[in-house]
Amino acid sequence: MQHEYVDQSRIDVAESIAEKHADTAADVVTEAEYGHLIGGEWVDSESGETMASVDATTGETLARFQRGTAADVDRAVEAAEAASETWATVSPQQRSEKLLEIADTLAERNVEIARLDSLEVGKANQHSMFVDLEIAVEQFRYFASLARTADEGRRPPASDDRLTYTQREPYGVVGLISAWNFPAMFVAWKVAPALAAGNTVVYKPSSRAALSTLEMARTIQKVVPKGTINVVTGAGSEVGDAITGHEGISKAALTGSTAAGTYTMKNAAETITPVSLELGGKSPNIIFPDADIEKAVEGSLLASWFNVGQQCTMGSRLFLHEDVYDEFLDAFVEATDDLTIGDPLSPMTDVGPLIDHDHLEDVQSYVDTALDDGATLAYGGEQPDDPALAGAPYYKPTILTDIDNDDTIACEEVFGPVLSVIKWSDYDEMMAQANDTVYGLASGVWTRSLDNAKKSIDDLEAGTVWVNTYNDMFEPGPYGGYKQSGMGRELSEESLADYTQTKMVKMSFGDLPNMG
Repeated sequence: MQHEYVDQSRIDVAESIAEKHADTAADVVTEAEYGHLIGGEWVDSESGETMASVDATTGETLARFQRGTAADVDRAVEAAEAASETWATVSPQQRSEKLLEIADTLAERNVEIARLDSLEVGKANQHSMFVDLEIAVEQFRYFASLARTADEGRRPPASDDRLTYTQREPYGVVGLISAWNFPAMFVAWKVAPALAAGNTVVYKPSSRAALSTLEMARTIQKVVPKGTINVVTGAGSEVGDAITGHEGISKAALTGSTAAGTYTMKNAAETITPVSLELGGKSPNIIFPDADIEKAVEGSLLASWFNVGQQCTMGSRLFLHEDVYDEFLDAFVEATDDLTIGDPLSPMTDVGPLIDHDHLEDVQSYVDTALDDGATLAYGGEQPDDPALAGAPYYKPTILTDIDNDDTIACEEVFGPVLSVIKWSDYDEMMAQANDTVYGLASGVWTRSLDNAKKSIDDLEAGTVWVNTYNDMFEPGPYGGYKQSGMGRELSEESLADYTQTKMVKMSFGDLPNMG
């Protein structure tokens, strides 16, 4: 059965890999055909149609899921509205206890859920298991603690005969839309704060990666009242549009491309629905001449090649000071060459396949354009020649030098393992280039100098500045972008505020104010 994105005829991986994936799928894929989760029940779509979930490495169909419609979203919103009457009145302490129960149950299933993402997305299992699922479970625990004070307001100053205070209230039904690159983790990023704040949820996973979401929803819905979490699968043009434009959705949140964010804002504007957006990036990773080179190389591997570069925070523009340019680049190329490209289910694999062949072709096109524009290929630029991986959408980590900051490769988000190296000598010129982008999601700085660090922190136009670390998200902290990288914050107390509304109350115990 053909998948919408992968041409299976081009995949001919080694028989041992194919057998391992088939055996793993038999263990962790619980349904041949998944339904929508609506009102606590697994139901078919009004369309009567399904879509294929496909193994990114082998091209084999893993399962089928529903092709949702606007009518399905209507049913999900109705179920969420009904559940909201119960969930919004559950005490903060009880909500906290429910989120802790969800965290504990997901932790018990972390192996199988991580393997689903390794199958469907091609994520190296060491990453999906020990990064994505660890963060996902921690997010439910973190928001369980915050849920206890989610309703707390404050007391602004008031005169003696008046009382002014605020209280925070849930929106009601929130619509959440996620991307395919971190499917399991995104469930926690969005659902945990939404539930902690007292909202009910209509969730749409990416049609490229739906299985881990559906299995996590299976776990969550066993803990909370029926209809508190609803999942509608399908295409963004159908289900996503219906969610963001629905009159019954009081708040929308999306992780996706900047183009998807723009469309979401336009669609939500019809009903003046507030939105939170986590979008694309073209993040600068800056190496100062006084940096600890060994540590900076190690951190830049994580900045560049984690999740095969399919990450919006990727440090895709490496600003390398001329004094350490050769030393750093030689070490970085050598370290990149030492990475293991292979079966994502293997614990030894550092780099798995891209999501599909369409994306592989997009990435290769960006590299070809850069080379035509005068870039120099320092490493990669092709698929690996390992016959065991033949035909699968693998792409070697690629390092390009002789890049100008206004080249296409340095301006547009490739969303793949392609690094643009830009040499610098003057701080002000470098910083101007680092900020010369429509994006502002993340950034990295490598230096031993507190002065260099503090000046860079103040000057960088990005929602996150990592100093002598990168992609460090294990501890909660506000994550989100400047400029066209989005609005709102996740992973933190600020995201809880994003899922609540503030009501002001003023009580008078004396005379009314004199209006004359």
